Amino acid sequence: MMVSPVWISAAAKSSIISVYDGPVPQSDAPRRRILVVDDEQDIIDILQEHLATTYDVTSARDGRRALELVRATRPDLIFLDIAMRGIDGMDVLKAVKDFDPTIPVITITANTDTSLAAEVIKRGAFSYLPKPFDFRYLEHLAASALSR
Repeated sequence: MMVSPVWISAAAKSSIISVYDGPVPQSDAPRRRILVVDDEQDIIDILQEHLATTYDVTSARDGRRALELVRATRPDLIFLDIAMRGIDGMDVLKAVKDFDPTIPVITITANTDTSLAAEVIKRGAFSYLPKPFDFRYLEHLAASALSR
């Protein structure tokens, strides 16, 4: 016999507690798709692990593969490293915006130069996220970008 879990939730503005004895509620809404683009596998792994609890996450280690995935899957959000070998993040950003200007792109980089942040915003990025990551800020940026 399978026993269903008991879910307890407190009402936000009162001390009423309700008990739900049944299956875990599932949303019928499809999970949002995020593409992570970075030439460092460790960064991809960290972001995938962190984001995969909420989103469907795919990744690319170079600009060419990123653009293939953008065209094939049209992600809802892209986290894009700026400094990559081959096609760099600035070129990928331009190509994404030429393909579909509505896809939000959050650029990520270890470069803390504020002029770079201003430049990526000017070129159409939704925001700029410096490395190392503050995961609360990363979550805030993702939610903000996806709610537009």
